[in-house]
Amino acid sequence: MNPEIERYSKILLKIGIALILMITLYFAFLYFVPMFFDVSGFILKGLLPIIIAVVLAILIDPIVCLLEEKKGIERGIATAVVLFLFLLIISVFLLFVISRLVVELSNLYKQLETQNLYEYFLNTIDFVKNYLYSNPLPQEAQEALHNSVNTMVDETANIIVVISNFLFGFLSGLPGVVTIVIVSAIATFFISRDKVQITRFFFNSIPSKFVKPINILIGEVNGALIGFFRAQLILISVTTILTSIGLYIINVDYAITIGMIAGFLDLLPIVGPSAVFLPWALIQIITGKYKLGVALLIIYGIVIGVRQLIEPKILSNNIGLHPLTTLLALYLGLRFIGIWGIIVGPFVIIVIKGITKGLKQQ
Repeated sequence: MNPEIERYSKILLKIGIALILMITLYFAFLYFVPMFFDVSGFILKGLLPIIIAVVLAILIDPIVCLLEEKKGIERGIATAVVLFLFLLIISVFLLFVISRLVVELSNLYKQLETQNLYEYFLNTIDFVKNYLYSNPLPQEAQEALHNSVNTMVDETANIIVVISNFLFGFLSGLPGVVTIVIVSAIATFFISRDKVQITRFFFNSIPSKFVKPINILIGEVNGALIGFFRAQLILISVTTILTSIGLYIINVDYAITIGMIAGFLDLLPIVGPSAVFLPWALIQIITGKYKLGVALLIIYGIVIGVRQLIEPKILSNNIGLHPLTTLLALYLGLRFIGIWGIIVGPFVIIVIKGITKGLKQQ
């Protein structure tokens, strides 16, 4: 065969293989990856109490081991004491936050100038109507304005429906939440108490050549899990402190309470403190309190800017990933999975890192 033809044939073959690979990946991401995540989500939903129990067992394990080894307390008793104190602290904290929130929101509601707000909207509507009567718009502009108003009304109705469905779903799902909490607490106790027996049974059930890699993988995931919660605690604290200081500087009442709410909302991906600042700033601007509205937007911008700046670095320091790798994992997780991809993405990278490290040391 002519060498020139042979060279071009090899190039075309490589291009063809690359195209086939790209098409395969495209259809895999288009069909099979969403299907995989749907099936995985269904399975994870069924195993949610066990997953929560494993996570809680990992989190309390250092304290349980400390009580068992240093204080000589039986592991079952140490597990029961630590788990009880952990759940008690979480319950008291939630009770304090919710009760404080109810009281502060009640006081805030009493102080709202609802009548002035209502009058302001009426005056605005009258102003617009008088202006349109005095300066009639072209037919096309009137139709566009009419369509915009109809769209706004429809969107408002849709928002009301969504909120109503959410509240109904939340209330109807409370019994299920209570069941998950009880099952998770009981499972956490048994997993933590019988950790040695469970670990021994697991490693005796797999080939000996996989024991060391899997042990390394479990160590990596455990360390990353604890580090992830530590990183989230740091980020929530930063949001709470910045919000409280900013609101205190502009002389807003209940600065600490609102800061705690913003910090709690920081747990929710995408939503975050924007659920507090944006509606609040919008209402202030609509009611003519421009300085307060702009000040709230500035505080919101500072909080979000600082959080976005430090999040990759804090996560990387606590879960053992490079900041660029963490940022890439956050983006890809958000892109392919959604809001929960912000949590899943870094953990997938951690698992891959653990498998690679275990295979190298095998």
